[in-house]
Amino acid sequence: LEISMASLPTEEGMCATWLVAPTIASKADAQSESSPGWLRWMAQWHSALMCGPPVPVCLSTCLRKAQDPLVGDIVEHDREAMVLRGSRTSTTALDDMVKNGSMPGSWQSELDYLASTLDGNADPGGVLMRSVVATNVACPWTDVTRLDEMFYFWGTNIGSIDHFQLSRQQDHADFFVSHSWAEPPDWGTVMGRHAQYAEVKAAELQLVAADLAEEGGLKWEEVTFWIDKCCIPQQHQLMVTCVHHIEDFLQRCDRMIVLLTWHYFSRLWCVYEWAAFLAYHEAKSLRISVETFMRPASRDLYLKAIPNISIQHCKCHDETDRVVLKQKIVQYYISEDAFENFAKGTAVAMMAVTVAEIAGRSDFEFETEFFPWIRLAYDIGQNDLANALLQADPVAWRKSAGLEFVVVGSEAGNRRLKFQEKLNEWFDSYVQPVLTSLKLRSVKPEALQVLEKIRSSVTEKKSS
Repeated sequence: LEISMASLPTEEGMCATWLVAPTIASKADAQSESSPGWLRWMAQWHSALMCGPPVPVCLSTCLRKAQDPLVGDIVEHDREAMVLRGSRTSTTALDDMVKNGSMPGSWQSELDYLASTLDGNADPGGVLMRSVVATNVACPWTDVTRLDEMFYFWGTNIGSIDHFQLSRQQDHADFFVSHSWAEPPDWGTVMGRHAQYAEVKAAELQLVAADLAEEGGLKWEEVTFWIDKCCIPQQHQLMVTCVHHIEDFLQRCDRMIVLLTWHYFSRLWCVYEWAAFLAYHEAKSLRISVETFMRPASRDLYLKAIPNISIQHCKCHDETDRVVLKQKIVQYYISEDAFENFAKGTAVAMMAVTVAEIAGRSDFEFETEFFPWIRLAYDIGQNDLANALLQADPVAWRKSAGLEFVVVGSEAGNRRLKFQEKLNEWFDSYVQPVLTSLKLRSVKPEALQVLEKIRSSVTEKKSS
């Protein structure tokens, strides 16, 4: 079941699920006295597939009830109570964390000493760089117990020394995690009442870690992330220093994973992290996790958010953040307009690449899923990008790869690989040159030189 949902488009996954559901129900009836729980779970699964929140989130709720209906009800009651209290997700300003925080004296002394060693240090970002292993911040959506723990971790940006201890000092991390701590105001309306923003993030990161682990022959639990809550000593003055070195941390991460909700581009910190990473890295190093959030009710919200990217109008939890980020933009970018155009252009390009596979299912899907991004490129005045996107033909790529038929197992993987090769060839030939030109017109030459030196230094340390 997990394979069918992970490897098939939604409508095909639904068909596969309907075919195998009776088999599972009959096995549960024969092997367990709690078959009514499993039957109820299957009924809720089908309801989840047809409408409502994303399937993994619904399944986590159903699993809780199937394992122990009473416990499941208690857990959901506790979560609903949190929502009513207005603490579904919460954020706190950086200065408030430092002012109101407290930590054990031993850690206070250790961090004070670390801060004192930064004066005159040629590479303070390298000294402060940390990473956290995936098993501490992510879990499969089928692991109900861990999902409950992750719910409380991802529910607020406020960190403690316990969270800082989850990370270790490292030269680099596999992924920089960029996301908004606060959930979209209309989250429940778009995603469904039982969809938990915090749980979705934990489950999405586990999938990202699993993909990278498969590529590199690792365990997913060993993949490393840079996450501010774990890698910055909150409630200590070093937090402010770390914020000033965010570019160093971005540079020292091999890739970025963006948990891209429809309100991501309305947050100035998110926009800055997005643009800064793409100023330092090739676009292929950025991965967007958007499939879970991209729904009929949210598609237009994405299309409206990108043209509205603005230093003045993007939101900050605290206005002092806007001052800090504007200083950084002045330091690294040719102008504020150049920064905004760079963010908008790269956002349209990467979103188009991400939806290309869905758009390849049919001409209708191409018109509804892909073509709006071409129009948006024209609307924001980036005609070169629009022309590059017009060169894509995902419908033909899908047919040539044999993906118009439902296939499972290794053959499905082989066909998807053929499609991906076509996609990569188009991106390298048409889109990447446009993004490179956009970067050269947006980022100051001296900033690019400095960034290249940092990149070379990081590469040398990794190789040694």
